Amino acid sequence: MIGALRITVCQRRLANGELERPEVPAVLRAAGHHVRELDDGPLDWTGDDLLWMQGNANWYPLITARLAAAGRRRPRVVLWHTEPLPPPPTSGLPRPRLSLREIAKIALRDRRATDVYTNAARLRRLARAGLPDVLVVSARIRQDYLTGLGIASHFVPLGYDPGCHGRDLGLERDIDVLFLGTMQVPRRRRLVAGLRRAGVEVRTAGSWEGRDAWGDARTTLLNRTKILLNLPRHPGELAGLRMLLGMANGAMVVSEPIVDPEPYVPDRHYVEAPPALLPGVVRHYLAHPDQRGRVAGEARCFVTTELTMRRSVGRILALVTGDAPVPAAAERGG
Repeated sequence: MIGALRITVCQRRLANGELERPEVPAVLRAAGHHVRELDDGPLDWTGDDLLWMQGNANWYPLITARLAAAGRRRPRVVLWHTEPLPPPPTSGLPRPRLSLREIAKIALRDRRATDVYTNAARLRRLARAGLPDVLVVSARIRQDYLTGLGIASHFVPLGYDPGCHGRDLGLERDIDVLFLGTMQVPRRRRLVAGLRRAGVEVRTAGSWEGRDAWGDARTTLLNRTKILLNLPRHPGELAGLRMLLGMANGAMVVSEPIVDPEPYVPDRHYVEAPPALLPGVVRHYLAHPDQRGRVAGEARCFVTTELTMRRSVGRILALVTGDAPVPAAAERGG
């Protein structure tokens, strides 16, 4: 049984003012822990039992530099890395190509950079400095990549939180197909354009700047949606948050093929198809609401009852404290 801990949670605030993962500190507080939150900057960790870095260490350059210089004179550090990494060679996927926007962020040393190569370089530097004490990733393919580098990590998927991710409101679903996410990714624009040329009407919404697809507005939008598309930045990736949002709100998820979709099961929690076949698959499920409802219903039940944020956070705390054994299937690389 884990006693009450004093935890500092580092997480970034997005351009629209929203916090990256408000559900993480909320779940920790609900479990009885003493939690404070900050972005990057001065940090007095005196008395802290744990420093929890959420999302991507690249967002916290001041804190990571101080941690590297502190040696063991610091609290235990956990990083829950939820951003993309290069695919492992065993995946058969090509090396990701970066957009001009991503290349510009690298050249400017922009702390908002989240391209696969920047993320990987930061984790390698941290590993050489003996950080973090516990590294957690939210997708198996990222864990496999780190294993190939000799970096030990644990796999814990993003979990559902009713206060942040919404729920099925029983609304009329008058939007056939939605893509939720930024359209500043060139391959997404190409894929959506291809669907539209094939006669599939696709609505796009969401950005890091506006608030029209966040909070209650996002929940309503997803509750009006029949099919939510998952078009990741790079082929084969698991976009865990997008899939979680669609499933929690009762939309059926149709995705490009995912190399390792755990904890989701294709044809049970979602349906996948290569880009060339996406228009036909989408049209099929729009024409067969009973089949669409079966997949959407099973997925909603799974994420809201089994794949919860409370369980995911609890698993990470168990890794940090050694309070509970971790199943062998949840570990690779050490």
